[in-house]
This record gives sequence, C-alpha cells and structure tokens, in this order.
Amino acid sequence: MPADKRTLNRLRKLVKRYPDELAKLLLEGHFWLSALQPNIIYRRRSDDTDGLDSTLGVSFSQDSDGWIDIISDIDPESGDRHFTHRFRVPLIGGGRSPRVRNALLVLALAIKLDNEELPDPRRRIH
Repeated sequence: MPADKRTLNRLRKLVKRYPDELAKLLLEGHFWLSALQPNIIYRRRSDDTDGLDSTLGVSFSQDSDGWIDIISDIDPESGDRHFTHRFRVPLIGGGRSPRVRNALLVLALAIKLDNEELPDPRRRIH
C-alpha cells in the first residue's frame, strides 16, 4: 500500500536527520521490494560510457539471491580484469543516475557491515 503525503514527508525528514541509522535499519530487515521482479536484469550504463556499452546490472533469482553483472568495453586481450564504472553525484558532478549512486552507497555499507560481522577468511600464503 503506497504511503500518504504526510507519511512521506515524515520519512523524508527522518532520512535527512538520520541517514546512517535508516540505512542500517533497511539493510538489517528482510524484505522484498514489490517494484522488482525476479529473473530480470536491471541494467544501467555508467556515467562515463562515451557511447560505449559499459554497464552495471543487478538481478535476483527466483529464490531471491542477488547477482551483480558488470559488462565493460575493454580489450579482452589486455589482461585487465579490474573493471570500474562511475555513477557521479548529480548536479555538481554531472551524474545522470542519482538513484543508482544512492543504491551503491547502500551496497557499500552492506559490504562493510557484513565484513565487520563476518570477515572473509585470510588467504594462506604457500
């Protein structure tokens, strides 16, 4: 059920006042967003594509597992396996994808919190 204007205004004020706390609450909840569908790749070109098809994609399988897909127009024979795509700050940075950038903030926070709670095992040096 969509929120009414009064509720939305209160939520906006809370987001401005407590962005870190609200992001953590969002990350700690178990939910599905009704606007999304499984088995669909939600794809966006990076802001520095210059007409190329370098994209970041996110999809979810039927069982709600999340997938990230990065496509980059880089010479496959160069050996470069580090692909980066920029989603700039809107207005001052010329960004065309403010929602994607905000989602990346939430994704980065989720990775940080997961790493703090359950760090990846250290690799053994042989």
